[in-house]
Amino acid sequence: MVNKRFKYFFLTKRNKLRYYAINLHKEIIVIFFHGFMSDITGKKPAFLAKFCRNKRVGFLTFEYSGHGKSSGTFTKGNISKWTNDSRLL
Repeated sequence: MVNKRFKYFFLTKRNKLRYYAINLHKEIIVIFFHGFMSDITGKKPAFLAKFCRNKRVGFLTFEYSGHGKSSGTFTKGNISKWTNDSRLL
């Protein structure tokens, strides 16, 4: 993602999730959920962000707790915790 400006959603003062979003005011928004042990800096989210920008639709991707630059430890996470992360955003 060229000129990416990642932001953080703070769950608490210490716990945060990193995300990237464009055009969230649009009627249609694509949400990309990355894979296991992945993050939002890969080729897939970059491609989708560019596609959404060109088509003028919204785009949101984020990292689960313990992934990428989000806070937390991967080995302390589980599917339930990561599912809850997605609900919070």
